Amino acid sequence: MLWGDERRLCVLYALTPIHAGAGQVLKAVDLPIQRERHTAWPIVQASGIKGALRDWCETAWRKKGFDEGLVDRIFGKAGEQQQSWAGAITVTDAKIMAFPVRSQVSPFVHVTSPALLRRLSEDLKVIGKTDIPSVQSVSKDKYVTLKGEVTGDVVLEDIVVRPADHQSDQGWEKIFASLAPDVDKLLLVSDDAFGYLVRNATEVQAHIAIEDDTGIAKDGSLRYQEYLPTDSVLYFLIFFADERSKLTRGREEKHTFLMARNVAEVITEGIGSYIQIGGDFTLGKGICKVNWVSSDGL
Repeated sequence: MLWGDERRLCVLYALTPIHAGAGQVLKAVDLPIQRERHTAWPIVQASGIKGALRDWCETAWRKKGFDEGLVDRIFGKAGEQQQSWAGAITVTDAKIMAFPVRSQVSPFVHVTSPALLRRLSEDLKVIGKTDIPSVQSVSKDKYVTLKGEVTGDVVLEDIVVRPADHQSDQGWEKIFASLAPDVDKLLLVSDDAFGYLVRNATEVQAHIAIEDDTGIAKDGSLRYQEYLPTDSVLYFLIFFADERSKLTRGREEKHTFLMARNVAEVITEGIGSYIQIGGDFTLGKGICKVNWVSSDGL
C-alpha cells in the first residue's frame, strides 16, 4: 500500500566503497555484492537500507534528546501480538542510477543505460513527477552525453564507444542535475555495455587475517571481497505513513501522534546529509551522501 502523498526518492552518492554482501560465492570472488537476479545489476536490499536508516536515526535522535520510544514508533516493534506493530515507513531496494568507470577523458565518467532510465522514469512517476523526457535508444558501440562535456571516442575500461549522431538530451540533463549534482560527466550507453561494466568493473579487494604471535598471514585466510566503487550512485523510494503504535495498542499515549508528514520530517532531519550502508563500517566503507528528492525538487 502506498500511503498518501508523503513519499520521497532518496539518492545515495558513495563517498567510500560499498559492500552489501550477497552471502554466496561467485566465481573467484568469495564475498560478492548483492545483485538483481534478472539483470545482474548491483542493488542494496531493502532490509539493509531500512536497518541503516533505523540505526542512523536512533543515534541522531538520542543526541537530540528525543523520546526513546520514537525509533519503535516509526520503524516498528517486534514482540507479542499486543505489544508489536508495523512501522510507519516502507522502503524499496536501493537500485543503481549511475556507475563510475575509469576513462581517458577524465579520471572517470559515470554511465547509465536506456533500460535503467525507463525504470527510473517509472519511479519518478511514483513520487509525482509527470513531465519526464523520453528515453533515447543507443547502439552497442555508441554513447549520448547526458551531463558534462564529452566528445570523440571514449574508452570505458576495455571497451570503446563513439558519439551517437544525436547528442542533445537536455531533459535528462536537468533531471540529473537535481538528482545527482555531484555527477560531473554522465554518458548514456547501450544496455549491453552497461551490463558488462557493472559486472566486470566493480572493485575487488583482497583480505587476510594475521597471526597475533607471528605477525604473518593465517593459512587459508585469504579472501576476495567485492565492492561497489566510490562515486557509485544509487537510489531508493521511501513511503511515509501515520504512525501505527497508538492505533495498534488501542490506548492513549503521552506522546504526540505522528502523521505521515511528521514522520517524513523527523526521518529526513535525523538522517541529515550522510548515512552508512552495508558492511565494514569500522573500515570506513559504505559512507554515502544523501539527497532527498520530491516532485517539487525536480
